Amino acid sequence: MKALTSFILTAMLLMSLASLHSARLANLPGEKLKDTGEKTATLNAMVPGKNIAGAATTVNKASRLFLELVKTEPVPVIGPQHPDAKDIPAGFEAGTTVKVKIKGQNAYHMVSTTMETFGDTRWADMRTEHWISEDGNNWRRHKILFRPGTNPETGMWELTAGPIWFFDEKEDRWFIYFDFLAYDRRRGWDTPVQLHRAGAKTLGMDGINGEFEYPGETVAPSGIAHPTDAEVSSIGRPYQAADGNWYTFVGGGMKPFNAKSGKWWILIVKAKGPEGPFIYMPEHSPEPFMDPTGFVENPMITRIKGPVTGKEYWTIVFDYLKPEVTTGNNSQLGFSCSVDGLTWPVGNAQLIDMDKGLPAGTNAWWRAIRVPHQLIDEGNGLYTCFFSAYDKQGEFESIGKATFRVKEIVEEPR
Repeated sequence: MKALTSFILTAMLLMSLASLHSARLANLPGEKLKDTGEKTATLNAMVPGKNIAGAATTVNKASRLFLELVKTEPVPVIGPQHPDAKDIPAGFEAGTTVKVKIKGQNAYHMVSTTMETFGDTRWADMRTEHWISEDGNNWRRHKILFRPGTNPETGMWELTAGPIWFFDEKEDRWFIYFDFLAYDRRRGWDTPVQLHRAGAKTLGMDGINGEFEYPGETVAPSGIAHPTDAEVSSIGRPYQAADGNWYTFVGGGMKPFNAKSGKWWILIVKAKGPEGPFIYMPEHSPEPFMDPTGFVENPMITRIKGPVTGKEYWTIVFDYLKPEVTTGNNSQLGFSCSVDGLTWPVGNAQLIDMDKGLPAGTNAWWRAIRVPHQLIDEGNGLYTCFFSAYDKQGEFESIGKATFRVKEIVEEPR
């Protein structure tokens, strides 16, 4: 009888302790558990080796990409001595390059602003050109797509700048997104600009080799994509973010967008499709991308899978202006990544010194690196990036080439 009484008292004590323990779980000071799943996770943590109700015990780890510079070519791939560059004495400015397979053959296709004259008039005589290379080293001019000049119908001086390739899979058609300007007389490029796109006259992948319907159509209209008083200067390649919507970058300067933007700034604008019209988004106007902000120009977007996690990232390379505008010299490019195409943590930004990729004992051929082209996937984690840069005299903008390896940092949870 005494043993039975002892057993009953012990059982009652255990039940009371269990009740108190449950109450403790429901009312942890400063750590209120919101739902059954959260309570289950806490119990799993308290019971070693046991997974209650099949709850997952994995934790999402923070991750990001970064670029490792493998090689910077010691000489330009297109310089002032190139036979096809004799009639563009100031060289190349903004543009981009893609690698395309047509009829079983891969080739690099570059679209770029070029300058027909030198000195004070160089910005008044900008045209758009298409260049091709089978190996990325030996280039030839394929076609002049648009020349500056007076429109016979309007009498206005027309210019184009900042061309970007984009293949619209739905339309099965290549487009070039670009700046368009029309002045009452011959004068140099200035902000603000109109943001247009021109479609290839031939459908299909090989339409990239043909003519385009200049001056095209407006895709990011003033007063819809950006305030009417914003000094916009560029448009990026459209991209689809993780939420399924379409976005692009609208750049501007030198007039600050607002009190926090700095002189050069980037907006993220939204549309239902790559054709636009792209619409202003106050919450991304501007997007800082890095600290210090106000020096990001011409971000070029590429989707890349993380080599460790296999997770997809949205990445950009960009022109980092601060060294050039403060010293007249620049050897850096910028890089950043996003997990969804809309969230761009400033901590993900990376500056890359292109000098460090040159062969030992080689001096840089440039005075100031200008505009990087988008990253081109070469396989095995390697990416090619072409870029424009002023030569040592600052007279001709050549095209350089660099190779990067994409790496992924996966941080252990604290």
